[in-house]
Amino acid sequence: MLTLAKRVGDVVRLAEVVQVLVRHGFADLVQRAKLHEGLPTKLLRSMHLLEAPKGPPETAGQRLRAALTELGPTFVKLGQILSTRPDVMGNQVCQALSQLQDHVTALPFEQIAPVLEEELGGAADDLFAQFEPEAIAAASLSQVYRAVLKTGEPVAVKIQRPGARRVIDSDLRLIRLIADWVSEHVEESAWFDPVGVVIEFARSIERELDFEVEARVIERFRTNFADTPEVFVPLAYRDLSAKRVLTMDWVDGVRLDALEHYADRQCDPKVIAAIGCQSVCRQVFEFRLFHADPHPGNILITRNNQIAFLDYGMAGHLEGTDAAVLADLLYAVFRENAEACVDALLMLTTGEPESRQALEHEVASYIAFEAQAIVGGGRVGDGIERMVEILRHSHLQLAPRFSLLLKALATIESVAHQLDPHMDMLPIIQPYIKRLVTTRYSPLRLLGEAQEGIASLIKLGRRLPGDLDHLLRMLRRGRLKFQHKHDGLDHLTATVDRASNRIAFGVITGSLIVGSSLLIRAGTGASRVGLALFIIAGVLGVALLISILRSRNY
Repeated sequence: MLTLAKRVGDVVRLAEVVQVLVRHGFADLVQRAKLHEGLPTKLLRSMHLLEAPKGPPETAGQRLRAALTELGPTFVKLGQILSTRPDVMGNQVCQALSQLQDHVTALPFEQIAPVLEEELGGAADDLFAQFEPEAIAAASLSQVYRAVLKTGEPVAVKIQRPGARRVIDSDLRLIRLIADWVSEHVEESAWFDPVGVVIEFARSIERELDFEVEARVIERFRTNFADTPEVFVPLAYRDLSAKRVLTMDWVDGVRLDALEHYADRQCDPKVIAAIGCQSVCRQVFEFRLFHADPHPGNILITRNNQIAFLDYGMAGHLEGTDAAVLADLLYAVFRENAEACVDALLMLTTGEPESRQALEHEVASYIAFEAQAIVGGGRVGDGIERMVEILRHSHLQLAPRFSLLLKALATIESVAHQLDPHMDMLPIIQPYIKRLVTTRYSPLRLLGEAQEGIASLIKLGRRLPGDLDHLLRMLRRGRLKFQHKHDGLDHLTATVDRASNRIAFGVITGSLIVGSSLLIRAGTGASRVGLALFIIAGVLGVALLISILRSRNY
């Protein structure tokens, strides 16, 4: 019964999603994804609960942002993740989605209090010296309250809204269903792997729902910037934190873009701009753990040219060689080496280009005519956007961690330009690139890589005789099997199945016509039965003809 209820709920929610998309001008998207042809929407449309998509194709980023906002918190989070994927969505759509706001009306504390008690084992009055029941911030997943510890420190308490996980799980199930449908029915969607995007989104939102993960990220940031007084990282109080509750230092600050408060707080916009860019570059190239969304709402200025990052739930990380690959890419651009640039780009992406020669030609053209002007003018973010456009033209998808990284660098540069229009990101980022390149090609590093390569060869040599012996034994016993997968057969199978059904349908119709004709010719009482069967056969024949004509496969 519960499974049936879930399925009914999914059908109704799918109809709502389709309705919202059509209403916001995405009829073309619904039609191309064939969402309006599925059984649930056909049924609901026949009951006049869903209108068929109509109108000219309109897919502006602002309309998508409005549609996702209307669909609720899970879709808002999906839009925020997609805003980091210009390789999939395009730069203009990503810019619109980056403005998605996750603000909702705060729930009364009486509804939030049970979560606090379940997670921490006590009421707010017992755990804190003071606790203000009015939320100072509210989002779809959580609400933030101000409190004071029994030791006197002011803190912010972030509490997850009750039922948030249930709503997220339900919507994730639906989004995965839509992604599976699109992958199966829209051939041109294969290059950006909608199912893979949804899986990555589910992994990201799962981390965001677990406040213990955010507490660990805060602790790592605090350790990384322990020697940097210009960056304040709040302390997470682990004894007052759990999966759905996070308690951390209260940050006395204002938004980064609140320029009217800079003088009162003894802050200089130009200095703050440089500190913000420097801190993000350190996160990326030095610590390999970075804040993935450093927009003005997530960065506060405190006093005396100090900044503080908020919302560590959306953080990105790099593997050991990732920063070096990014450095190779930028270094290749500086040296105007298109081949090396393509090599580095392919390390950042999944899949292979349809034509490497065409990709190299486009990259060479970019380096020759645009890169020096863009990067030389200090517009690193513009250079990143243009490079992503080239990848998109070649149907190459960035690995998710790199899309977050490029988004973070482009965002912090844009924010810095709001504070200081003449800010140049290049002098800030260049030392990190040079240091990484120098380290990568140092004699000690090369010697270490050579030793690792030799060790791998020795290991392979040791395993090779055993592997060959195993293959030969399997071959002698007749148990060696080869698995071959041919892409594109699903469509052929469906076509053959549909054709065989029509043939069977036609044979049955023909049999009815012959049988009914014989009964009518007999001239007995069975003639009435024969006439009825003849009429039925005629209706079936017309239905078959209409089906063939509508399929446009005749």
